Amino acid sequence: MTEYFQPTGEIVNPTTTLSQALLFMREHRHWSQTTFDSYQYDVKLFESYLLSRGLEPTLENGQHLSIVSQWIRQQKDAEAAYKTIMRRVAALSSLYAFYKDLGVIQTNAFKASSVPGQHFKSHSRAMDMDDLKSVYEALEGLQKEGIYIEIPIKLLLYTGLRNHAITKLKVKNIFWEEGVLVYDVPNQNSKNKYQVLPLPPKLLNEMQVYVEEKNLNDADPLCYGIKGYPLKNKQLNAMVNKINQYLNWTDEKRVTPHGFRYTIATLLNERGVSVENIKYLLGHSSSENVQLYLRRSDIKIRQIKEELTKIESELEKSLKSRNERSPFKHQESVQRDETEVIHLPFSEEFILELSKSYPKILEKLMLEHFKQNNLES
Repeated sequence: MTEYFQPTGEIVNPTTTLSQALLFMREHRHWSQTTFDSYQYDVKLFESYLLSRGLEPTLENGQHLSIVSQWIRQQKDAEAAYKTIMRRVAALSSLYAFYKDLGVIQTNAFKASSVPGQHFKSHSRAMDMDDLKSVYEALEGLQKEGIYIEIPIKLLLYTGLRNHAITKLKVKNIFWEEGVLVYDVPNQNSKNKYQVLPLPPKLLNEMQVYVEEKNLNDADPLCYGIKGYPLKNKQLNAMVNKINQYLNWTDEKRVTPHGFRYTIATLLNERGVSVENIKYLLGHSSSENVQLYLRRSDIKIRQIKEELTKIESELEKSLKSRNERSPFKHQESVQRDETEVIHLPFSEEFILELSKSYPKILEKLMLEHFKQNNLES
């Protein structure tokens, strides 16, 4: 029987109660109090079920698929919502996965179980290139409203990293000369996750400017939330929701952060990148010296970077083309001498405030002003 010794000196083994095991697990997770309370509630529900079956609420008694399936069926019969049951199963699966990885228990029946009823193809759809062009436009539009989320969103897209990985990135994770991002974050009691991810050139340049403007050091977080604080996991959901709201994407059209990971895998597959190389982008491998790793994986990295660069170029050209058609490109739409100063009948303070709060109204006012000037001239 495998036993797991906590830093406190206490022992976790198969006969440990689920509630106690959750408390031990908490020491190795960065959970908010709300998240822990939710996990604790779900664990106590399953403990109560085990007790009702005449079983002690221990790790070993809860690892049988028949028991788990019957518990799920009981909740279904009690008319618990499908999503609620799914959340409870996910919480218990997380607990059992933790102790299975440590060798305390042998199986994770929650991972193998299924919830009868409503099912979805995916919890987030894959976007196509037209969708991504809209995302690029949304990022630019949100920036004009004072919402700067380009760096974390583009990292989500081009690296395929998960939420928690994006939040752990430091400036030192970027190897500027090599043009790659190295994700090398040790995880407590699990295999060290290590990835070398190529970055497309425009994003790399944007990140260099971003790091310099924010005066960031190597040890500083790379990504920040909407309010300017270091990015946390749930803030990525808020950022993606800003895009959904801007584009009016609801219901089946709506995307989540995981959808960006799903999207890049789908796009690369459609463009002929091998499954092995896509797995390399989304997968994990053992830690090695970066330069050695780059030499060993040179072909994979070059192929992925080539396709990412093509995707980025197509998106950037689309955005540039849209801007060139904009009436604000008065180099083309309004023929003026480059040295001519355009005088607007508004104060700078008024224009600045209007650009933040009501950009569309400002656009109409400026268009009317340009038209009037053309007629007078």
